[in-house]
Amino acid sequence: MKLWKTIKLSFDRSFSGSWWKQLIWLVAFVLFIFGVILLFTHPDKHASVLELFIDPGAFQNRDVIGIPSWLALTIVLAGMFLLTGVLVTVVSNMLERRVELFKNGEIYYPFSNHIIIIGFDSMVPYLIKQICKDSKYNGSDIVIQSTVRSNKIRLKLHAELTPNEEKRIIIIYGRRDLPEDLKNIKVQKAREIFILGEDNEKDCDSLNIDCMRHIATIRKVKKESQLICNVLFEYQTTFSAFQIADIQKEISSVIDFRPFNFYETWAQKVFLSDISNSCSCEDKLILYQSLDREAISKDSEKYVHLVIVGMNQMGIALALEAAHLAHFPNYKTKGKKTKITFIDSNAEQEMYFFTGRFRNLFDLSVSHYTDTTSSNVTPKLNPRCSSSDFIDIEWNFIKGNIESPLVQEMFKSWSLEKCSILTIAMCFGCANQSFAASLYLPNEIYDNNIPVLVRQESSSAILEMVSQSIKYKNLKPFGMLNSCFDLHVINTELAQKVNYIYDYYYQYSLNPTSFPSSSELKESWEKLSVANKWSNIYNANSIISKLRSIGITESKNIRELSNDEIQLLADIEHNRWNIEKLLIGFRAVTDEEEKEIEANLTLKDSYKKNRYAHYDIRSFEDLRIDSTGRNSGEYDICISACIPLILNSKMRNEV
Repeated sequence: MKLWKTIKLSFDRSFSGSWWKQLIWLVAFVLFIFGVILLFTHPDKHASVLELFIDPGAFQNRDVIGIPSWLALTIVLAGMFLLTGVLVTVVSNMLERRVELFKNGEIYYPFSNHIIIIGFDSMVPYLIKQICKDSKYNGSDIVIQSTVRSNKIRLKLHAELTPNEEKRIIIIYGRRDLPEDLKNIKVQKAREIFILGEDNEKDCDSLNIDCMRHIATIRKVKKESQLICNVLFEYQTTFSAFQIADIQKEISSVIDFRPFNFYETWAQKVFLSDISNSCSCEDKLILYQSLDREAISKDSEKYVHLVIVGMNQMGIALALEAAHLAHFPNYKTKGKKTKITFIDSNAEQEMYFFTGRFRNLFDLSVSHYTDTTSSNVTPKLNPRCSSSDFIDIEWNFIKGNIESPLVQEMFKSWSLEKCSILTIAMCFGCANQSFAASLYLPNEIYDNNIPVLVRQESSSAILEMVSQSIKYKNLKPFGMLNSCFDLHVINTELAQKVNYIYDYYYQYSLNPTSFPSSSELKESWEKLSVANKWSNIYNANSIISKLRSIGITESKNIRELSNDEIQLLADIEHNRWNIEKLLIGFRAVTDEEEKEIEANLTLKDSYKKNRYAHYDIRSFEDLRIDSTGRNSGEYDICISACIPLILNSKMRNEV
């Protein structure tokens, strides 16, 4: 019984498995039957038996070949059954099985120089469209690996892609946490990888990191060169951590690690669109306005005010991006600060989370809390704020609902402030709630053409129709899932130039007059830590905004800057740099640490590395001499003086 069970089980497994196993069973059975027949026939008749077995038409010649009719009939029927019936069935099963495997994404191909997208969500079709339009990806297959069934993915892609775009896609079923599945999609031969994860997946960030580690291990075994690996982090805390934490050397040697976050990417798409003054979403051009919208010069009385309704991940991402960008020269001359205001029904608790997470920034920043639900609505000053006030951004946290009369009155007063350049962002987690709230703001918001950013989720179609009305023309959708990742939102070319200028000045105490080839810039860039890469990126992102403050609105053919303009931009740059360092976790030195460093300048780098205490987090005027004998402000002056060089020069190998 055990033998019979084993035979049946082996047969079932084989016939439900690979096609070659089915063929082996068929050949084995044919040989067995044919062997039995030959065993009971005379050796002289073997050739005749073979002829009957293969060709049933030879049955009419049975008397000639000397085989009894009953035996000839048995041989013919056996041949017809095995070589016609069973063989056709096996071949048919093989074809059906292959079709089924293809539909399920279980057929693997010898990929090479291909683009891999690991995971499937709503942003994948938009990413594929960008890849197909980018000439640098010409000729590369696009492989999607996902645990979502292939038929479901194909239906989604078919609805959003053109036939030519669909032709480039191969869908493979697999898990990103299994090395064997990653080997099946030939990660060791890929050109670039996007690790996104699946929709509504728990612990997405950890799984994405595990996936990157597996890829690094596979490529290291194969001794492959660096592979560009774009890794999505769902949570901003994880993303922020990996902006400053270097991955292990064994990974960085084979992986060019490029983390990104859905919310920060959208914040950059909205606030950095002033480089081209537009943002492409769902194949439509959406025009966003910069936060300043007009030149805020050193003599201007204007200031930027960003009001964010909803202290969620999207709202916080917008606030942080604004904090990186909104720095202007009239803070020094007029004392004008950028204001960032949060409104949330749970603002008190969210404020504690937010200020606790960025405690080093709020130890130095002015911030207020207002409770519109209590009888006393007088703003309260953050007790943590120190007496040193050199941060040019002010924060406000307002507890209340947007529909309350007090909050509505606040919107009205903000819109009527002559010196305020107001932008409103509706960041509710529910797209319908954001849409409804944007329609019921005070009339003064619409009458004064105040930009209102409205978070949407899957599509911006409804808002686009409403914004055709003159009254609602300044409502702009953002945050759509299917328009998130942008291949060009981070301008690493400018960041590489910024890095070169810093290095050049550090070595020679001179400003460079030209740039080396793009390959040399890239080589220097790849040696940087992740933290320094992001520092250069944030610097490059701020260039256009800084130029507007001195009246330069074009990004091409920039004239030489005067000494006064350079000094002004250096001051702005240091204000921006202060925010950048405080946001990533550095703190200002204490009075005791300052005295210790001034007595021994070599402690400056030690405290920065070991205590995350940065001696240069202070006002531009208060910068001191460092261990190299330079005033740290020289770097701000150097990078400001080289802005025309950065924007006017092209990479040496560009056409």
